[in-house]
Amino acid sequence: MNKPKIIFIDLDGTTMDTKAEKWFQKRPSEFTKEIVKQVSQTIPVVVSTGRGVNQRTKEIVESLGSSNYIAWNGAQTVIDGEVVSKEVINDDLAQELFNEIAKNNCFVVYNSNPREQAFVRNKLYKMVMGFGKHTARIYKEYNNDFPVYKALIWSISKRKIRKLADKWSKQFEGKLEIALSGSSNSIIEITRANVSKGDAEIAYCQRFNIDPKDAIHIGDSLNDASTKGKIGKLVAMKNSVPELIAMSDEVTEFTCDESGMAKYIQQFIKD
Repeated sequence: MNKPKIIFIDLDGTTMDTKAEKWFQKRPSEFTKEIVKQVSQTIPVVVSTGRGVNQRTKEIVESLGSSNYIAWNGAQTVIDGEVVSKEVINDDLAQELFNEIAKNNCFVVYNSNPREQAFVRNKLYKMVMGFGKHTARIYKEYNNDFPVYKALIWSISKRKIRKLADKWSKQFEGKLEIALSGSSNSIIEITRANVSKGDAEIAYCQRFNIDPKDAIHIGDSLNDASTKGKIGKLVAMKNSVPELIAMSDEVTEFTCDESGMAKYIQQFIKD
């Protein structure tokens, strides 16, 4: 591929290159926003993220000069500010998944909504939960009464999370998509089967009559791995987890904090 016809970019660890106290407070730098806007004049640059459809994500995408994005690892796609596709985990499967989460004493936040859809074993666990600890409810308050697009799951033990990812991948094969994420593969992200960044990017390309083989995806964690073999090129950030670097087609010269994504796509600015 000489020049892509579309570029998909992850957010956290890829595009969010400003300094911040917490990872979720980071934003794209002015340099990154300017480069993305310049490239977008000739090549669409589309956010493809694990983040959800909410005001914060909308503002980040708009700061990059767009109103189109793929959210929750493909569970929803937004075009011109409107949700055009939704992929929900059915109620029975959502309950089965929750039972597994509770059995293994994991923390969970559904649909990027820690205020209303975060659950934890008990108040003691809540104290060490981190993200969502101020608003999380205990397991017995879970009623399976909201649609589940994506579940974000972690544990006190990172090793346990990796084991659960392997176990659940087999247990829920053909039912759920299980992906590790985070800078140390310490988080599990779960969507419905065949719902991933890679699948959503194929659908997005088809919607706009673009051959997926003419697409690039740039990311840093294993939730970006689903794009491998589905679109033309997978580019791993220099700061990516080793597993993604190993499978990638190319690695950026610079890290996210060094604006590596923007410096990489800068080559596609029309002279």
